[in-house]
Amino acid sequence: MSGVPTLSPVPRKYAAVALAAAAGLVPLVAVAAGWGWYLDGPLVLLLGLLAGYVVGAWLTPVAAIACVVVTTIALVIAQQMHDADYHWLDDTVFFLVVVGGPAIAGAAVTARARQVRRLEQVRAEYDEQQRVEVAAARLEEQNRIQEQVHARLAERIAGIAVRAEGAQRQPAEHDATDDLGVIETEARAVLDQLRAALGSLAPQPLGERVEEPVEPAREERAAPRTPLRDWAAPVVLGVALAVETAVVDAAQGPMWANVLAALAVTAPLVVRRRHPVVATTLVSLAGVAMSAWLTPIPETVTGVALVVVLFYCVGAWCRGRTWLAAWAVATAGAVAMEAVSGAAGTGGEEDSAWIVLLWTVGAVLVGRVTAGWQERLRRTEQIVAALEEGRGAELRLAVARERQAIASQLHDTVAHAMTVVCLQAAATQRAGGDVDATLDTIVGTATASLAELRDGLDEIETTAHPLDRSRIAALGRRTGVDVVVTSSAPVPPGPGAALAFRVVREAVVNAARHAPGAVVEVRINSTGDLLAVEVLDDGGAGEPLEVGTGTGLTGLAEAVTAMGGTMSWGPRSEGGFRVVAWIPMTPVDGTAGERPMEVAL
Repeated sequence: MSGVPTLSPVPRKYAAVALAAAAGLVPLVAVAAGWGWYLDGPLVLLLGLLAGYVVGAWLTPVAAIACVVVTTIALVIAQQMHDADYHWLDDTVFFLVVVGGPAIAGAAVTARARQVRRLEQVRAEYDEQQRVEVAAARLEEQNRIQEQVHARLAERIAGIAVRAEGAQRQPAEHDATDDLGVIETEARAVLDQLRAALGSLAPQPLGERVEEPVEPAREERAAPRTPLRDWAAPVVLGVALAVETAVVDAAQGPMWANVLAALAVTAPLVVRRRHPVVATTLVSLAGVAMSAWLTPIPETVTGVALVVVLFYCVGAWCRGRTWLAAWAVATAGAVAMEAVSGAAGTGGEEDSAWIVLLWTVGAVLVGRVTAGWQERLRRTEQIVAALEEGRGAELRLAVARERQAIASQLHDTVAHAMTVVCLQAAATQRAGGDVDATLDTIVGTATASLAELRDGLDEIETTAHPLDRSRIAALGRRTGVDVVVTSSAPVPPGPGAALAFRVVREAVVNAARHAPGAVVEVRINSTGDLLAVEVLDDGGAGEPLEVGTGTGLTGLAEAVTAMGGTMSWGPRSEGGFRVVAWIPMTPVDGTAGERPMEVAL
């Protein structure tokens, strides 16, 4: 990725330091040995370029800066000892560009290479997360359907148990065969509903994964303001060019005019990210004008840096094929500046033209590579953001799978129990037999199935809407009592609402068993984080079907207390029974203590 041979980390560091040392020491040796051919030729520059790129790519930022500074000092000393035609400040800026520019490019290339590798890794993680998200979503939908089915099954099974218990307590002359027919019909309806639910929950094959459209790269020109970072390069280059016009031998015109012209030449770079073609055109025109009537830019070292930056911007910020047009404009501007400088009698050395051309081509290519990697970095950030949002996908998948396993087990329980009920009822009706024994079997089977189903519901129904009015009313119809529901406002789903439904369900079923024919009133009120539930019945007109033990209410009271709420129950003075509970919407530490019962309700 870095464009240089791959070595292990330790030898690579030593190789970079050795190359930087050679780039600085060889010119000093050449001065001592009188190797003018080396100092005047391209080798010294090529070695400096290579050393700068390698130290930037292979060393840490601090070590790279140290190598660039030391190598630049050595090159300046060697150049001043060999040929002092240029001011030492000019040589310093020149060699900083020669060594420091490639070092920055090498560091950028290495950083982008790491980002590309990270992109590949993150893309794999994102694909896996998408797979998990799809699986979790499917299971969550299956569980949602299962919760609804289980609720209805529980209500129907409770109705079967209540009807069988009622048939057992009828006078001896009562023919229970009709009750068995109704029970069989209801049990078959439960099985039909269960089969329909299993059919709807059958896994469906996933189609091909559809890639979400990636937002196109946002061009900087869409930004309403110019970031402060965009001012750095124009200010540094403008000040450097203005200062250099005071020391360069080729300076022409008044000092104030050169300062203003230098700032005018670099100022368009402020908009290089948003309007690269405009910036390139304006810099080229201003540079040609300054070179023609004031200090020639090709005669300054800062001018070389300016041209390199300009061509880098062409490669980095132009979109589509506009970079070709901008490259042509920048090239024409560089050639024109060199031409007018020569026409003014202060033209630069012709043998350096190919070096400038090499820098400009390299700058454009580096800019293009940087632009591509910058786009990959942007996409990496988007993917990382998506990963952060979906960090809990695996957890949700595990929870959904567990809930599905519980639901599947409950389906097996219900199917087995209702099959037993159907077989017993059908056999007794058709072949005759002991009706009381059959009813005992049906009651026991339905009660056991209902208990297991309810235990499972307590685990999986917290994401449903348990306190829905229609659901509570349907519970009353299944158990043979009329239920009137009053609610101040819809109650959001959650642990508190699920526990409140358990209280309502237990109270309604108890009313059906102990007060046949009763009218049950369910009052639901939520205030802040507190949910108040009250269930009242009028006592009914029939004899109790069985004597309760109170263990169901006691167990619920313990669950309510564990949630941080309170629960109480008992007979009403005007007749009937009352159950009331105050439950936090979400669990709290400790117990809730005493609560104003009548105010909350």
